[in-house]
Amino acid sequence: MNDNHSILNVFKSLLKEFLIILLYFVLGLSLTLLVINNHNNILYTLSNILCDLILLIIFLYIFRKVIISKLADFKKNKKMYLKSSFKYYFFGLLIMLISLNIINYFYNNSLNEEANQVLLKAYPIYYILNALIFAPIIEELMTRIYLKDAFKNKYIYIISSGFIFGFLHILNALILGNYYELLYLIPYGSMGLFLSLMYYKTDNIWTSITYHSFHNFICLILSFI
Repeated sequence: MNDNHSILNVFKSLLKEFLIILLYFVLGLSLTLLVINNHNNILYTLSNILCDLILLIIFLYIFRKVIISKLADFKKNKKMYLKSSFKYYFFGLLIMLISLNIINYFYNNSLNEEANQVLLKAYPIYYILNALIFAPIIEELMTRIYLKDAFKNKYIYIISSGFIFGFLHILNALILGNYYELLYLIPYGSMGLFLSLMYYKTDNIWTSITYHSFHNFICLILSFI
């Protein structure tokens, strides 16, 4: 009976994970199509901010219990969580940078990175808000919580969460037929792996959200330089 109950819980959590990713892409694509033909920079920026805000509000509502319950704990233990998690971010960043440089030596830059550069130059306000607020919250909620509920084994959870996180960052390129982009699962997935380890160790989603936003901030500074 306990085994059946455990299997059922795993199935439910994985189904929720599948549905939340499906919601992310379907709703995100639907909202994007509404503004894709708008070539006015100001209107395009405002439209995309509104789209991301709608998506963020929906995700905040879905995960409201976790977000609210963990916020007080994060405020209380923020210094301890961030300090203990820094080593995970450092190793994640190190592996990401080394693997990116090796891959870029043999191939062109990642299409995801090139798209980010184009977006930053064309619509800087939208890109900065997306990088520092929308993406860290939405992506962390989407790739951590349900998978942690599904897999009680630490390593299965961390690997699956990191893999999905990395895969989401190369999916658009794969859809366009650029299969060499699978190599970029290594840098993106490694950062996702260490972010998932932060969440597992602190049991607080705000830890990985904070480091995700911090990482994007570092990338923004490098992009400007």
